[in-house]
Amino acid sequence: MAKIEAYEFRRVLGAFPTGVVIVTGMDDAGQPLAMTVGSFVSVSLDPALVGFLPTKTSSSWAALQNRKGTRFGINVLASDQEDLCRAVASRKQDKLEGFEWELSEHGSPILADSVAFIDCEMHSVSDAGDHDWVMGSVLDLFTLSSSLPLLFFRGGYGSFAPGSMAITTDIPVSVLGQLDLIRPQMERLSAELVAEVSVMTRLEGELVNVGSAGASTRAGRSSRVGIHVPFMPPIGGVFAAFGGPEAEAAWLEQIHPDADPSLREHFEAGLATVRERGYASGIGHEQGAGIEVSARAAFIGKDPAAREKLRAVVHDAAETFNTAQVQADGDYEFHSATAPVFDKDGACLFSMTVWGSDALTSGADVLAIVERLQRAADAASQELKFRSR
Repeated sequence: MAKIEAYEFRRVLGAFPTGVVIVTGMDDAGQPLAMTVGSFVSVSLDPALVGFLPTKTSSSWAALQNRKGTRFGINVLASDQEDLCRAVASRKQDKLEGFEWELSEHGSPILADSVAFIDCEMHSVSDAGDHDWVMGSVLDLFTLSSSLPLLFFRGGYGSFAPGSMAITTDIPVSVLGQLDLIRPQMERLSAELVAEVSVMTRLEGELVNVGSAGASTRAGRSSRVGIHVPFMPPIGGVFAAFGGPEAEAAWLEQIHPDADPSLREHFEAGLATVRERGYASGIGHEQGAGIEVSARAAFIGKDPAAREKLRAVVHDAAETFNTAQVQADGDYEFHSATAPVFDKDGACLFSMTVWGSDALTSGADVLAIVERLQRAADAASQELKFRSR
């Protein structure tokens, strides 16, 4: 076998970006252990197995091996966790000192603000040259945030700015196929407006963000793809307004139980406005941001209390949806505008949303954005009408 120079090996393979995870566990004294890994991979679906390849000479790997416990956790790092990554990689001890974490149900540290966590039981360790090939049986797994992941590429850490993304789980294949047909319209609209554009679909009692194009222009915002929100007033008005009597009834039935009875009339009037204009709108940065933050906490995690809080936050934002009469000479806290996308049978299959910035937006610009959004949504509907047969 030809001898490969180490430098050339690293240089060439450095052209392939890898995700970065931190493997965590607890030692016999109840203290946390951690090691940075750039070779994590999913292995098998049935049974559920994941794996990573630590260097045999790694003291961090030795610490994880030389204990009675056989469980460990995989923390998928977010793009803003480079400091945590470097600290764990460089420290000889107290690797998690100064960083927030909590124990999982199976006893491994979950690092705060990570993208995802996978709880594992040691399955096997085998030889892989100067590394070990470690496989773990998955005990539990869940996402913690919708942040973009930290990547290692050509010797440095960073992230990526996706042109567009689409969710690939929990959504019928037929719906995802139609999403692919309208993706060019979504991407074109995003590029023209220099704004984030997202697409949602209704899945039973929830609305799911299934696709996104462009980066958010709001400080601290990450991708919306995969985020769920309840199908309840005042959000989801496009689906209620253009989804027929059954959709409208299902929407109104979800009015918050603490709502004043007169609020139903407010929401019904809002739906009439959406039908007349052909789009739904949200004006108000604070209320809109509150829904987004609560939605991530509620539907990425597993806490029922967080979901109830989201419902309350959505209810409190009622006055900011579909009420403003935008004038060209005014300035507005433009949060979003949403238009319906109809399938070949005329059913409202998707909603397409343009998201505003944190700044004030002139009324003339808001009206121009809405006009361009409606043209894009109409074009997307035409794509579904003629190409999805």
